[in-house]
Amino acid sequence: MRKVRPSAVVNLVRKELRAELRTKHTVNFMLLFSGLAVAFFSRISGSYVAGAPEIGVGLLWLVFLFTGMLGLGRAFVKEKELGTLDGLRLTPMSSAEILAGKAVYNLLLMLGVQSIIFPLFIVFFDFPIRGSVLLAFGVLTLGNACFVIVSSALATLVLNARARELLLPVILLPVLFPVIVLSVSALKGVLVDGEGFLNILGEIKIILAYAVVMSTIAILTFDFALEE
Repeated sequence: MRKVRPSAVVNLVRKELRAELRTKHTVNFMLLFSGLAVAFFSRISGSYVAGAPEIGVGLLWLVFLFTGMLGLGRAFVKEKELGTLDGLRLTPMSSAEILAGKAVYNLLLMLGVQSIIFPLFIVFFDFPIRGSVLLAFGVLTLGNACFVIVSSALATLVLNARARELLLPVILLPVLFPVIVLSVSALKGVLVDGEGFLNILGEIKIILAYAVVMSTIAILTFDFALEE
C-alpha cells in the first residue's frame, strides 16, 4: 500500500472546497436543514429539556445525524453523476489519498455546521450547561469525525446501487449505533453531569478505536467498492 501523501490530500480538499464555494449547494442545504431542525425541536420539546437536559443532548445528536446522512453522501455521489470519478482514479493519487481527501472535506463541512448549530442549540433550548463548553465541543468534534469516516466508507459501497440515496441510511444507522451511543453518553457527562476529561476517557478511547478500525476497512475495500 502506497504511503498517503499529505500534499495530495490537501490538493483534493482544496478542489472540493473550491467547487463547493462556487455553488454552496451542500453547505447551504446542511445549514438550512440543521437550523430548522433545532428550531423545530426547541419549539416542541423545550419545556421537557428544561426538566431533563439529557433529552436535549440526544436531540442535538439527532440533528447532526440526519444532517450528515442527507449531506455527506454527496461527496462521492456527485463524482459518479458527473462522470468525474473515473478521471479522479486515473490521477497519480492512491485510493487511500482519494478517500482521505473526501473524508477531510466532509469533516470540514460537518465542523462548519457544528460551529453554528451548537451555539444555536444552547441558545434556543436555554440549555443549562454544567461542564466545559470547549470539552463538549471537542466531544462533538470527535463523534462527528468518526461519523464522517463511517459515512465516507459506506458511501462508496452503495455508489453503484440504483437506490443508493435510500440505501445509505439503512446500512449507515446500524454501523453508527455504537458511535452515537458513546458520543451521547460522553456529551451528556460533560454538559449535564459536569464531568471532566478523565471521566469520559473510556468513551473517547472506544470512539477513537472504532474510527481507526473503520478507516482501515475503508482503505482496504475502496478499490473493490468502486468497481462496476
